[in-house]
Amino acid sequence: MIRRSPVTIPAMSFKGKVENGQIKLPPGTTLPEGAEVTVDVLEARRETPFAAELLKLAKVRDWPTDMALNHDHYIHGMPKK
Repeated sequence: MIRRSPVTIPAMSFKGKVENGQIKLPPGTTLPEGAEVTVDVLEARRETPFAAELLKLAKVRDWPTDMALNHDHYIHGMPKK
């Protein structure tokens, strides 16, 4: 009878992204069948209702490049600085 000892695979680390609820690893990444893995979430972005409404208001405006400096001129007609 031949006894096979379990093979220990060294720890590996990969970076991936969650897409449609599934973890996508870099192309060509292969893991052995039945490998035990740990997932650590490094960064999670979740859009809050407040942020969604704020993004609707944050539009690109066709304003003059000196609008911040001379807003009184453009809004109230005062002399430019």
